[in-house]
Amino acid sequence: MDQSTGSVKDKRVLWLTDTYDDHNGVSMVLQAMRREIMDRELPVDFMVCSNTLKSGRNLIVLKPLSEFNIPLYRQQPMRIPNYLTIQRIFNKRKYDSVICSTEGPMGFAALYLKKMYSVKTFFYLHTDWIMFARQVMGIEDTGIRRLQRAMRVYYNQFDCIFVLNSDQQKWLTGGFMRFKPERVLLTAHWAEDIFTERRISLREPGFVAKREPVILFAGRISREKGVFELPSIFKKVRETIPGLKMLVAGTGPAENELKAVFPEAEYTGWIDHLELPAIYASADLLLLPSKFDTFSCVVLEALSCGLPVIAYNTKGPKDIIQDSKNGFLVDTNEEMTDRILEYFSNSSVHEAFRTSALLRADDYTAGNILQKLLEDIGIPTFKHSDGTETT
Repeated sequence: MDQSTGSVKDKRVLWLTDTYDDHNGVSMVLQAMRREIMDRELPVDFMVCSNTLKSGRNLIVLKPLSEFNIPLYRQQPMRIPNYLTIQRIFNKRKYDSVICSTEGPMGFAALYLKKMYSVKTFFYLHTDWIMFARQVMGIEDTGIRRLQRAMRVYYNQFDCIFVLNSDQQKWLTGGFMRFKPERVLLTAHWAEDIFTERRISLREPGFVAKREPVILFAGRISREKGVFELPSIFKKVRETIPGLKMLVAGTGPAENELKAVFPEAEYTGWIDHLELPAIYASADLLLLPSKFDTFSCVVLEALSCGLPVIAYNTKGPKDIIQDSKNGFLVDTNEEMTDRILEYFSNSSVHEAFRTSALLRADDYTAGNILQKLLEDIGIPTFKHSDGTETT
């Protein structure tokens, strides 16, 4: 069966995912994506398995046949959908293409639909599983090569792969994975309106200057995020800046372990998304010791609030941060420490960094990113004079 015919105007996309309302970065991105899709009345529906969610506009929720946790990723339940139900819905609503953003059961559902209906199928790559295998699972080179071969076989079944940074693009088109460049499509995320509408300026009336400088880590507290580098960095910097404070915002599997080795930090626990702008505004620098992030919404959110960022010169952060302009890109733990000290010792550059951060964040707009994504999957959008879009 082939559902790839029909006019462009009538084309619809089904977006499959194994996670939507869980406490992780992929879920937050997909929720933001759906809000923009609803606002712009775009022909994209999300489908997820859940025992707690309810279907809504542009959201199809299936009850899982079974749900269980796996030791590898305990905070993300594995939910098994009924593939025949997915097939029935897909056929009834006459979707023309499929996107999947997780490698779990819904990934195999996407490939099932591809074979049944001969539709174009895209994979939206969020996670660097090679880095995860090395840092979290401790897999060495022989196992990594096997994993790469398995990933090449899996991803090669999709027509195109969306990636979030130039490193992933080079990896997939390089000598080992050998994907054709036209099959690897670069995309991005954007910062939501809450980060651009609630920007806090140091010139606002009533703003009281902080007595102590604050560095912030925000995100999932897990080993692959580099959180266990924080204690040594903080200790070295505090030798020069005695009043320095460290704020850790978020939660995760390594939270208790980090608290045990780093009691000097302040911990916020899970932060509601609407409260994040105030957290960013309370800090002087965002510190990201992760080499794992494929994009890093945290970096873009911070820049959107005028907060400079220090991160490793790798993957997503290096594509966003402009070194020595709105933050610093470093190669080592020691260099990260040096750049923190450099920034706090030169207050004359602070305003320029904050201004540059805001300007850089404005390069990532939902309209442009969504327009390119839809055009890449064959659904061109057309902008009207009032700024709205139609397909």
